[in-house]
Amino acid sequence: MQLDPATVIFALLAVFVLWKLRSVLGERTGMEQPPGVGPSPNALAPQPAPIDETLRWKDFAERGSPVWSGLDEVSRAQPGFDPRAFLDGASQAYKLVVQAFSAGDEATLRSLTSDDVFGSFKAALADRAAKGETLETTFVGFQDLKIVEAASDPVGCRISVRFDAQFITVTLDRAGEVVEGDPAKTSSIIDIWTFARRNDSSAPNWTLVATSPTQ
Repeated sequence: MQLDPATVIFALLAVFVLWKLRSVLGERTGMEQPPGVGPSPNALAPQPAPIDETLRWKDFAERGSPVWSGLDEVSRAQPGFDPRAFLDGASQAYKLVVQAFSAGDEATLRSLTSDDVFGSFKAALADRAAKGETLETTFVGFQDLKIVEAASDPVGCRISVRFDAQFITVTLDRAGEVVEGDPAKTSSIIDIWTFARRNDSSAPNWTLVATSPTQ
């Protein structure tokens, strides 16, 4: 039988194409993994180390102290509680409250404090206004802040923080004369503020519920 030259050419091209595919894709050996089998990206990623319960509060309290036990209570009442994030938020709240009080910003004070604390601030602002005085406060920084008390009950949690802060603060009279403070002097102020949060709250914010200056 005589072969058509075109048929021979197409047959040779088919063999060449199959050879190239085999050289590029390789042969199946029967050892290939089926689709979807193999390590996932998550399996290859570093996995977080389990929390050592004996060290979880080591940066915030002395082991076996009332504060350590209190943080355990808070963590049980409010899963996901992070003391580092709490202290960051508390320090921001401290600066906001001090600045709002200095500026007479009642709206900000109202948003960050309980009824009792806001009432005290409002009375102090009214007294200052009656005297015609103004307060100028410059926040310099924190020397230290730490949790000094923590507790929980069925309703909510309370945490007290000791703030050791530095300010430049001056009280001026109606004429703009200094009646208290020194604009060239930095003063250290130590306060203990208590923050509270309900256990059933969907908001992450803690509310300032008590303030207490200390020496």
